Amino acid sequence: MPRLRSMILLGSFLTMMSAVACSNQTAQQPAPPPDTRKADEAAIRANSAAWSKAAEAKDLEKSVSYYADDAVYCVDKGALVKGKDSIRMAWKDLLAPSGPTLTFATTYVEVARSGDIAYEYGTYDLVTEVKKGKPKDEKGKYVTVWKKQADGSWKAAVDIDNTGV
Repeated sequence: MPRLRSMILLGSFLTMMSAVACSNQTAQQPAPPPDTRKADEAAIRANSAAWSKAAEAKDLEKSVSYYADDAVYCVDKGALVKGKDSIRMAWKDLLAPSGPTLTFATTYVEVARSGDIAYEYGTYDLVTEVKKGKPKDEKGKYVTVWKKQADGSWKAAVDIDNTGV
């Protein structure tokens, strides 16, 4: 009888330890973050549309505000520009009152399941005046990598464009 009682106690103890171990494994696994991809995509599309309007209006400060402080801008056939202050200088001539007119439109946005990074690609239209008042219309494409900031906003982390569609 004592042996049977010991086996029952041992069995109960092992069952209890197994349940505790399973509950600890379940508790240690963090719940996946909520899926906010649709809302994030809408926010990025809205940012991109507002950014295009700011560029078309030649609003330098508003245009540069869409970049993260440590962003990288890869200029078509030009230098790699790092940091918001340097990007501001790169955009200065582009958005000068007598400068060209820039507009762009989103074609596609993909947000990572993690909800902290996304990319967008689309097309742009750059209209400049050349000799004798005839405008030159340059069309191209771009890719922007967006990064969610600590405050929940989206900022461009990497931006690249190139001519030709």
